[in-house]
Amino acid sequence: MPAIDPDGRWVAFVHAGDLWLVDAAGGVAERLTAHPAAHTSPRFNPDGSQLAFTSNRNGSGEIYVLPLHGGTARQLTFHDARHTVEDWTPDGTALYLSSEREQFGTALYRLDGAGGTPTLLYAEPYEQLGQLSVAPDGATFAFTNTRERWWRRGPNPFAPSEIWLGPAEPDEAALRLIAGPGPVAGYPALAAPYAGRNAWPLWAAHGQGLYFVSDRDGNENLWYQPLEGGPPQQITTLHDGRLLHPQIARNAGLIVFERGGQIWRCDLESGEVAPLRITARGDGKVTPVRYESWQRGFSELRLSPDGKKIAFVARGEVFADFADKEIDRELRQGASFRVTDTRARERELAWTPNSQALLYISDRHGEDEIYRYDFLTRQEQRLTHDLQPKHLPRIAPDGKWL
Repeated sequence: MPAIDPDGRWVAFVHAGDLWLVDAAGGVAERLTAHPAAHTSPRFNPDGSQLAFTSNRNGSGEIYVLPLHGGTARQLTFHDARHTVEDWTPDGTALYLSSEREQFGTALYRLDGAGGTPTLLYAEPYEQLGQLSVAPDGATFAFTNTRERWWRRGPNPFAPSEIWLGPAEPDEAALRLIAGPGPVAGYPALAAPYAGRNAWPLWAAHGQGLYFVSDRDGNENLWYQPLEGGPPQQITTLHDGRLLHPQIARNAGLIVFERGGQIWRCDLESGEVAPLRITARGDGKVTPVRYESWQRGFSELRLSPDGKKIAFVARGEVFADFADKEIDRELRQGASFRVTDTRARERELAWTPNSQALLYISDRHGEDEIYRYDFLTRQEQRLTHDLQPKHLPRIAPDGKWL
């Protein structure tokens, strides 16, 4: 996840969970954070003196601002929902963010630079609004409806990828569709429909068009869409791999992005596209694996419906294993799979009817909430957010009701 300052001098990026800073031409990187928590989504403020980012050091994902000329990071949000930094206002007095703090789905908010309660701007139930970019004059947003699905390569027929324009002072009637699978009733479209990836819009310096990522040529590349309409123009011609998390230095005509585990730079004037050569020096944060053998403290043994797996709680954490110990010995060398790793207490297990996921109660956010862990995707999902006590989750035999 790279970011580049508006003048194109510095690139911030995430490596080993921390934030680093390097010259925009490459070189030896300077470590900005050294914390066990994860740090993501760095964004430079308009004068390049501060870096906003998201970190889970005090929660599920709060927003911090770090002064780059000395000082400590300052926390701006305080909520159990995750927040993602999207962009700054052109005058640097506020930030824009996306979060699930008030509804099912991800909405867009404005947050004062001093902190406080964010102001809701745009929301659509069950949509994942995000990847927001603010026009140079601050009057218009560009954003997508599938922020949470950036990891999915190729078209998703169940969640069309669209880029929208909207005024910074929310007015849903003024929304315009920039790129998407087809026209949406009641909203004018500026480009021909494309039912593939349309993501990460970035305003050009003159404010008359948008750069964005699309795979409409068969591979993910940068494209440019004039606001006056007409077909988009292809900027890069990469033939393999992904193009992820682009950010623009408007004053320098540079775009940086992630590709193949490296940070790449695109010069919009010359058309040159190349990876940056970066050296990140420092001690790693990876803790050596430690195996422990416990003889007691187990509870809530739950056999999966297919009889092949068993889940249990040990010392407040959820674990899973094969029910057949011969399989366990061969595939896992006797080590159980750890589902949770928190300071909270997890308990009251329940398998889904297909034996592919596990539900449990956790009080990691102050009250008992229900979580779901999918063993196929290795992803945990929080199912309830109302901060009311809950107990004994059970799933209907058809898997549709909880």
